[in-house]
Amino acid sequence: MKLQAILVIAITLLTGCATSNTKTNIPSNFSFNEQKNTGVMLASVSYSGSFSGYAVYYRKVGESGNGQKLQIGAGTAVLPPGMMDWDIEKPGLRGNVFAVELPAGEYEIFNYSLSSGFAHGSGEEPLSLRFTVEPHRATYIGNFLFRRTAGFGATVLGVNISHADFSERDLPIIHSKYASLDTSDVLAPFGGIHGSMESRSIESDSIDPEQ
Repeated sequence: MKLQAILVIAITLLTGCATSNTKTNIPSNFSFNEQKNTGVMLASVSYSGSFSGYAVYYRKVGESGNGQKLQIGAGTAVLPPGMMDWDIEKPGLRGNVFAVELPAGEYEIFNYSLSSGFAHGSGEEPLSLRFTVEPHRATYIGNFLFRRTAGFGATVLGVNISHADFSERDLPIIHSKYASLDTSDVLAPFGGIHGSMESRSIESDSIDPEQ
C-alpha cells in the first residue's frame, strides 16, 4: 500500500514563520508506566536528493494550530550531511526513525514542510491521514520520503512526498535503539492508517525552478 502526494514548494522568506513543537524520542530504556494513559507512535522520515529541513506535522484529531512535528535535517547545514547521525543511510537515501510517547487518542498527519536556505514551503490543500495511539501499545504509522524534484543550486524548491510501509526496515532499527520497547507487538502496522494523500501542486514565481 503506497500513497503519494506531489508537492512543488511555494517560496517565502523565512520571516514570521509559524513554529511547531518537536517532541523528543523516548529514552533508550523506556518502559510503559501503567499509571499513564499513553502509547508510542513509531515512524520514519527520509529524503533522497539534496539535504534540507523536511518535516511531517501531526496533532490530535479535532485540535487546531500548528501541532507537533517529526523533522530531519535543517534549512542550513551546520555539518556536512555525511557527518550527521542518521538511522537510515545508504547511497542516495538518508533518514531517521522516531519513537514518541503520546497520550492515547486519535491523531492525524495534517501537513508537510520544507526548509531550504532562504526558502520555506508547506502543503496548502487539506489533509487528514489518521491513526490511533492506544494505551501501552506502540503504533507504526509508516515512512515519509521526500524526493527533490526541482531546485535552484543547492536550494530545494520542489519535492515529491510518498508514504509507505517500511516496517521491515524501520522496526529492527527502532528495536536496536529502544530494546525495551516490544516491537513484535506493534499495533496494526500501517493497517491502522486511514485516509489518503491526494496529488497537489504548489508553485511560486519567486524563483524559476529547474525542470
